[in-house]
Amino acid sequence: MDRGSFLGVLLGVLLLAVAIGMGPNPMIFFHPASTIVVVGGVVAATMIRFPLEHVSYAFSIASRAFFTRAPETQALVAQIVGLSQRARREGLLNMEKAMDVEGFLAKGLRMVVDQDDRDHIHAVLAAELRSTQDRHLQGQEIFRFIALSAPSFGMVGTLIGMVQLFASIKNPSGVGDAMALTLLSTLYGAVIAYLLAIPIAGKLELRSKEELQLKHIMLEGVLGIQAEMHPTALEAQLNAFLAPKERNPERRTRG
Repeated sequence: MDRGSFLGVLLGVLLLAVAIGMGPNPMIFFHPASTIVVVGGVVAATMIRFPLEHVSYAFSIASRAFFTRAPETQALVAQIVGLSQRARREGLLNMEKAMDVEGFLAKGLRMVVDQDDRDHIHAVLAAELRSTQDRHLQGQEIFRFIALSAPSFGMVGTLIGMVQLFASIKNPSGVGDAMALTLLSTLYGAVIAYLLAIPIAGKLELRSKEELQLKHIMLEGVLGIQAEMHPTALEAQLNAFLAPKERNPERRTRG
């Protein structure tokens, strides 16, 4: 679990709750009409803007902002270098029997074992990288759209409330509810946008960059193994993707 994201949301909600609770009547901040205008409007606009399956996928991956930890790139480099050493020592067929990998890296190594052409391996893995990036961008775009539309529907609620407010001038009993709709719609839109949608979109962008970096390392590692690079040279090449503090300490001291 990403404790930073979880604690951030928890702190934001807690601060709002404390601020509301310090007032004379916290229940005045719960307004069904404002909820319908803002939340209902955002959901409707999002479903109009994007295909339903994309919206469903975006909300399913939103959990990655809270429950996915940053990957350990140093461990991945060490794993690829170990596979390279095994391939040089025992041959590619024996490496296949011993390798404990899956997903993107397994696909690349399988093509190496099958003696596919280097250009073919690069083309297949690069195409999968682009496809992964496109899927990630769709999810980020949806949450950025929510962040854009939530304050807008907050303004819609405000305008509706203003119309009702002016219409209630001769009937004072309706002024309070119209004023609540005017102000709370703006509040709801701002909270949805700035406490939820924008941070989630930003965290998904960060997670996407981390995953793409991992896959770039895997791609270079697979091509290095296919080219029968010396493990030390391959490790130096893969370490170029890492920050200096993440690199193998022994390699840093030798350099």
